Amino acid sequence: MASSHDGSVINHPTASPTKPSFFRSIPFQIAIACGVSFTAPGMWDALGGLGAGGAAEPYAVSAANALVYGLFAAVCIAAGAINNRIGLRYGLAPGAIGYPIYGAGLYTNNVAPKTWFLLFGSALCGISAGFFWAAEAAIIIGYPSPKDRAFYLAIWQTAKAAGPIVGGAINLGLNAQTSSRGSVSSATYIVFIVIMCLGLPIALLLSPAEKVQRKDRTLVVVHKQPTWFAEFKAVLSLLVTRRMLLLIPAFFISYFYNGFMSTWLTTYFTVRARAFSSFFTNFSGIISSFLIAGLLDRQSIFIKTRARIAFASIIFILIGTWIWASILQKQFYDAAEPPVFDWFKGGFGKAYTLIFFWQFGGQAFQQFLYWLVGQYTTDISSLSYHCGILRGFEALGQTVAWAMQSEGNANHFVSIGLNFGITIMCIVPTWIVLSGLEHSHEITVTADEGSSTKEQDPDAKA
Repeated sequence: MASSHDGSVINHPTASPTKPSFFRSIPFQIAIACGVSFTAPGMWDALGGLGAGGAAEPYAVSAANALVYGLFAAVCIAAGAINNRIGLRYGLAPGAIGYPIYGAGLYTNNVAPKTWFLLFGSALCGISAGFFWAAEAAIIIGYPSPKDRAFYLAIWQTAKAAGPIVGGAINLGLNAQTSSRGSVSSATYIVFIVIMCLGLPIALLLSPAEKVQRKDRTLVVVHKQPTWFAEFKAVLSLLVTRRMLLLIPAFFISYFYNGFMSTWLTTYFTVRARAFSSFFTNFSGIISSFLIAGLLDRQSIFIKTRARIAFASIIFILIGTWIWASILQKQFYDAAEPPVFDWFKGGFGKAYTLIFFWQFGGQAFQQFLYWLVGQYTTDISSLSYHCGILRGFEALGQTVAWAMQSEGNANHFVSIGLNFGITIMCIVPTWIVLSGLEHSHEITVTADEGSSTKEQDPDAKA
């Protein structure tokens, strides 16, 4: 029988000892989720890492990405409730369908511009991936035990980064001779589309949450609402809680930099320099993910202290990148002609290093927010709601960011100023939430005893 802070005990009728199975283990479940992340959003990120999806001009692709993220935002919040009802596996698998269609849209836009198919692929990707995003985050955070979450989040971030790294290597090999601005070779898209198609069959290997076996023999608690209406009501009730409202600015800004980074790459870098960036930049996200995981999983440090140190460090890096971007942008605008950087030639280092640290700080911020909402959830169902809201507002931020990049000749200082300003704006409300973080709120159920101790969460009923 497990104990918790309020001493209450509840029985869990499904908590019975079972024979350990590797295929029900946490490492196997995370491997499946990471495999899907590698093939679907990983390859999608690899295309984005080229700048404008590999196109010569960023504007049509930026508009398409704005459509993707707009639908993400709408679907993700609802998907938290829907995935809880149908099961995370059936949210993850169909969610992978839209990615290869999106890749096909980029391919047709590259070889014989057909904007309608690009927008169709973007719309389908936005709808299906809304379910995918909500499901994968809930799996990665909710399947492992609380004390291991930051580590598995880092593994997940590595898998997501491995997609762009492998994709970047493909890009680099196919485009290494292109020393001018422009679009990448059409063969690049074919390779990516084939890999993206593997996401669906891999996702079907995932175990249902109630059958997952943790090493510490605690169970993944699933609490489904009695009706569909009750599921959506639970999400809405969570959304309007004080804690979630305080975190919305952080959710919104966490990936906001991505749209401007894509335009920056397309505007100022040659094709092969962009290919190099799509390969190498993702190592920065892997490094920051494991650094932040090492801190957040360190049980010898009080949880609130861990959270505050991590958040302060991330904000310091992000603010530094936007100050740096302002200085460089002023230099670029003052130049007689806009600079175009080729790899390892004059000026490349100072311009590219900014991209490296955008990704370094951005991925650390993402991982921190996933970890944070995981500490406040009581079970996998509550986590599904939280992740849907987190990723929905994250997608809303990207919708705005990409829409801003869809206009030609837009002033880059507007994007820089918004990124800087909203980052500053999220500090105080997020700090207030961190000040109330005393312990994990997850209900603990052991397979040995079939009993649990419930941790009451005063801020949310989900």
